Amino acid sequence: MVEPEQSIKKGISHYLTFGAKSVEPELLEQLLFGRRETVNLLQNYVQQIATARQNQQLIIIGPRGSGKTHILRVLFHRIGKLVTEKKLIVAYFAEEEYGIDSYLDFLIRIINAFKRWYETDAASLEERLDVLRETPPARQETLAEQIITEFVGDLPLLVLTENFDDTLKAIGIKGQNQLRAFLYRHNRISIFATSQALIPDLKKEDKPFYNFFIPIFLEKLNYEDSLALLQQLAAIEGKPELIEHLNNNGKAQIRAIHELVKGNHRLLITFFEFLKADSLASLSTLFIKTMNDLKPYFETFIRYLPPQQQKIIHYLAINRIPKKGTDIAKHCFINDKSISKQMSELQRRRLVDVLPDPESKRDKLYDIAEPLLRISIEIGEHKEGITSLFIDFLAIYYSLDELEEQKNKYMVMIANQGENLIPVNFEYEITARDKAICKKRKLDTERKVYNEKILNLFKHKKYRELILHFNTSGFCENILSKYLTGLSFLKLKEMEQGAKCISQMMEELKNDDIRAFVLLHTYKEIKHLEEEEIISFYKGLPHINATVIFKILTIQRIKESIYKPIYDHHIDYIYHKDAYKSIEKGIASQLKWNNYIKTDDIDYFKGVINNVCMKPGDLDLTLSYLNIYKRYIFLKEDKALNDLPKEQREFFVREILQQKK
Repeated sequence: MVEPEQSIKKGISHYLTFGAKSVEPELLEQLLFGRRETVNLLQNYVQQIATARQNQQLIIIGPRGSGKTHILRVLFHRIGKLVTEKKLIVAYFAEEEYGIDSYLDFLIRIINAFKRWYETDAASLEERLDVLRETPPARQETLAEQIITEFVGDLPLLVLTENFDDTLKAIGIKGQNQLRAFLYRHNRISIFATSQALIPDLKKEDKPFYNFFIPIFLEKLNYEDSLALLQQLAAIEGKPELIEHLNNNGKAQIRAIHELVKGNHRLLITFFEFLKADSLASLSTLFIKTMNDLKPYFETFIRYLPPQQQKIIHYLAINRIPKKGTDIAKHCFINDKSISKQMSELQRRRLVDVLPDPESKRDKLYDIAEPLLRISIEIGEHKEGITSLFIDFLAIYYSLDELEEQKNKYMVMIANQGENLIPVNFEYEITARDKAICKKRKLDTERKVYNEKILNLFKHKKYRELILHFNTSGFCENILSKYLTGLSFLKLKEMEQGAKCISQMMEELKNDDIRAFVLLHTYKEIKHLEEEEIISFYKGLPHINATVIFKILTIQRIKESIYKPIYDHHIDYIYHKDAYKSIEKGIASQLKWNNYIKTDDIDYFKGVINNVCMKPGDLDLTLSYLNIYKRYIFLKEDKALNDLPKEQREFFVREILQQKK
């Protein structure tokens, strides 16, 4: 087990990149960004298993590097108290359990997990395994089951196992039937498993584990979580200058990294080293080393795929832009009957993203899901190798001013050292910056032209053409692009796609006021649509909360009933007390600071409260303050203050009236 001090000394990312199990659980807990709710949910399930004896069969689904091992490690640490209090037995498998090829193997891995985590019982368990080894094969499975059930006794057993898709495939239908029968006979056994993709057999009625496991899908980290994760890494390693950088100019670099790794936990931690690197000589060395190290990692994504799927991945990687299924089939020499099946399988494995084709609602566009997978393939294909990719990275990672500054620093260093002492790599670094500067200027010009084009397309209501331009250009990360594309989908009454684009754009807007403005502008653009369509759009946005909704209401003062169902939808995951606090705070701010407030504003605020309250009596105090304010300020009733109890009257005078003066 790696001690925290050792982890910090070497750099926490050194340990996290390829093995969360080598890091102290307390450190992993601090880095649980974007996954805390999942672990909390799993912990609640375990509590039900241990106390209420309610079995739970779960499978956590996410691609490589999405934090599955991280989640199980933190969960295992959290439930340790239940184990020590003898309320639960846990069989925590190794991350890679090599060599499982039968039901018996799976049972033996459970016994080995007991040996690993219950040291006082390890010797007796090994003796039982010795007996098992001498038992005739026909009776080994029965004896292995007996060893497990006797060790568990009356307690519930929780099995934590990874790569369960490989396990089920290895043991086959016969082994799956045996495992399911064992779980039915001993109904105190629960399994929490992980898988890189949804296992097809779990959705087939004729398979043993049809609808047996509850799937939990892991989403990629959004930009805010990526930023928070890297900031926390800097804090753990005790790097105040880096923390300051990440809170300011470094945010643009984190956005570049986030777009490059697409919210992958493991790769974010890998690229954390770039943020620590010297802005000059060490960066190119680090980039080349990192990409060479990652190349075999990404090659495992495709090495064991069927040949047709390998060809598809290679074709999409080299072409960089989304392609139609018909184009893929033609260039990869795959017949039309096979291409659909292959694309569905690649999508299931999360290696390919599927996009709508603006030119035809019947067709789809396909793209590589992981940018670094594309880059790792390009390294071997590009005539300039990794150098060209490093220049691309510089152009994305740094601003034009930063590239100019780096180039000048190298030139100053050369001038100070003299011609005979110029390191060769200095010339390489200057050349790389020169090329990156040219590329950056070209990209900036292209981006300007692109923005003008999509604005013109939107102005002339050429929504399909705009969406096509968005999907086939290299500027799909552009905030304006995402917003106008989202609005175009909404104009075409394709609410789900519109919500998706605008939601992605809103991930990058940290300020609630700006988000409120965006939603306000969006409403103005689509208010001619049917109410049900507008409501379905707002329900598809994960970034709406009570505060944002209240600000929209306050700014726009829309009288329609449209926002009530929106609020009702989101109240499911907003604690209403917190929502009410936001409303109380917003109204108090208006009363204190708004010198132009009128009587109809007061009536409007009262209407807002009546619309969003869950039951009669909610926010009564705020309603009371509004009534007193109206009587005291506008109707000049000095005695109105006496209708408040002393403590409320003193608060009202101190926090509202005196502040207003």
